[in-house]
Amino acid sequence: MGKIIIGEKAGFCFGVERALRITQESREQNQQPVYILGALIHNPRVIADLERQGVKTISDLKEAEPGGILLIRSHGAGPQVFAAARERGLKVIDATCPFVRQEQNYAQELQRDGYQVLVVGDPDHPEVKAVVDTVEGDAVVVNPAQPDQWRTKSFKPKLGLVCQTTLPQEKLAAVVEALLPLAKELKIFNTICHATRERQTETAKLAQEVDVLLVIGGKNSANTRKLVEIGAAYTPTYHIESGEEINPQWLEGKKIIGVTAGASTPQSQISEVVDWLQHNYTGGITMENQVTNGHLTEEVDKVENAEATMDSEAMDSEALLLNQEIPRLEVGEIIEATVVAVDDGEIAVNVGGKSDYTIPLAELTSEKVESARELVRVGDRIKVMVLQVGEEKTRLSKKKADEELAWLQLKDAFQKHQRVSGKIIQAVKGGLQVSINGLIAFLPASHADLGYVSNLSTLVGLEAEFYVIDFDAQRHRVVLSRKEVLAEEQAAVEAKVFAELAEGQTRKGVVTRLTPFGAFVDIGGGVEGLLHVSEIAWERISHPSARLKEGEEIEVLVTKVDPEAKRISLSLKQLSPHPWSKIGEKYKVGDIVEGKVVRLTSFGAFVNLEEGVDGLIHISQLSDRRVEKPEDVVQVGQTVRAKVLKVEPEEKRIGLSIRAAQEKPKKEEPVREEKQAPVIPGLEDKPLSSNLGDLLAEKMGLDQNDRN
Repeated sequence: MGKIIIGEKAGFCFGVERALRITQESREQNQQPVYILGALIHNPRVIADLERQGVKTISDLKEAEPGGILLIRSHGAGPQVFAAARERGLKVIDATCPFVRQEQNYAQELQRDGYQVLVVGDPDHPEVKAVVDTVEGDAVVVNPAQPDQWRTKSFKPKLGLVCQTTLPQEKLAAVVEALLPLAKELKIFNTICHATRERQTETAKLAQEVDVLLVIGGKNSANTRKLVEIGAAYTPTYHIESGEEINPQWLEGKKIIGVTAGASTPQSQISEVVDWLQHNYTGGITMENQVTNGHLTEEVDKVENAEATMDSEAMDSEALLLNQEIPRLEVGEIIEATVVAVDDGEIAVNVGGKSDYTIPLAELTSEKVESARELVRVGDRIKVMVLQVGEEKTRLSKKKADEELAWLQLKDAFQKHQRVSGKIIQAVKGGLQVSINGLIAFLPASHADLGYVSNLSTLVGLEAEFYVIDFDAQRHRVVLSRKEVLAEEQAAVEAKVFAELAEGQTRKGVVTRLTPFGAFVDIGGGVEGLLHVSEIAWERISHPSARLKEGEEIEVLVTKVDPEAKRISLSLKQLSPHPWSKIGEKYKVGDIVEGKVVRLTSFGAFVNLEEGVDGLIHISQLSDRRVEKPEDVVQVGQTVRAKVLKVEPEEKRIGLSIRAAQEKPKKEEPVREEKQAPVIPGLEDKPLSSNLGDLLAEKMGLDQNDRN
């Protein structure tokens, strides 16, 4: 099973597609005979098909009948052709490719600026001839294929260069390299069509992926021959105009067949070759990519609704469309144009006249962009300003139109006090620069924000709305204010918040700032209330940072609202019960408690028992000895144990005593048992107290008796 890969860029380029469409529309819309001076495109089959439709290809204007229509092909023509057609009585339709038209305009510009005009390309190619005719023959054709013919020529010091739109990029580079040593000044306009570059690049890539490459197109087509040359460098490559020219031997043993086509090859011709391959390739074949003019971008699809630019030149040299009047262009006026082509470095637009006009990237915008494709697309309707009007050149500018419209918008916004949108692009001395539709306005630092901005660079890149506070058209001075917009929006939010706010409400908020006297809390929409330091906690704190930090989300109670003064008072501590409300239940006389000394006075020490609850230890209760000063016994921050002496919740007083907590409880005297007197024989029945003398006497007597 084989496979066909069709190049996505194969087939008609934009210029050829456009020229063919204009030709067909001209034939359909008019009864007069239609003539083309030279082949419309380098494709015999297409030319033959046009002949059958009544479009006749001529080589001389004498072959055209007066009153007929002359169509200028995409290769363009010099002013002499237009003049001769007018003398012949022919109505002219200009189907010159916009990129070829640009090449002609550049050549005229170089001529006016005193450059010797060089046209790089094939001297026999109709496009190159047309460019040379545009500068009335005052140009030198530089043929890359024959360098010996021009390398020895004597050139002027100032050389200006344009090139054939289908020229390979490497050939242009080689010519430029050779010319650099020959000129004191060399100005180059790279007018190679992007579609040509893309098709050639794709062909090189395709040729490396396939076993054989078929290039479809007229044998006299230079761009088709170039594709053949590129493909042959990588794989066997064959130049054909139809499937009948294919030699089956080319395909023997080839599994992958590549197919591409030149810029003058219609889709139908590509389809014929693909159909032949599908029916004649042994073993069957699969397709990769569809048979479409893949190189025709979405720009071409969108341009289908654009009207054909069919012109005639009257005796007064003012061209008229066949079916509508051309607008008269005036320098300085702003008109609407339709984008008909887009390249990286320029675009082509149609303003309803006989020709399409190119606008370089520098005249599209004042912003830095890499490609015009970032700004517009084919089919877009844009405003342009006419900078120059003339037979040789008409210059348009989207950038100037945008600037002028921006001035009018700013003037109107200033007079009506309306907002304008813009983007801050740069910090400068004293403020910022703001781009408004390409116009640069000034934003003073004092009007950049509601408050002071220490680093203005942080605002660069911001897209915002502004009020115009100063406008001077003569001095081209515009001064903006973002601060007024923010203040207006803030006032609206504040009004809404105050309308909904009421005392007693509980709100969630975010701490925005901490000050010695309290914390500011955003309770919604940037509206701030004050949480006084005394309302943060039931206990006394020296600074809000002891309990809060910026950015913290908290819940607060609204205690007071003053809409006129725009003041809101908040409380955090009131969301919890007062600590003294249940003191009588928590502390009893005689309890031993522990707390931290928080204050010393001449009469005693205050001890914090819990948040918002302090007890007093009188100086007399600090120790069991006489105390002159409290600090002789305790220090602030010291944790102490004390005994509760009294509790008075109504007066918010608790009396404490360290001395009492330190006293040891008195021990009870044990009951003494009377000892029984020893029993003395003979005295058992006598009390000891009454017989003591007798006892002694008897004792003494006994002793005496013993001595005896």
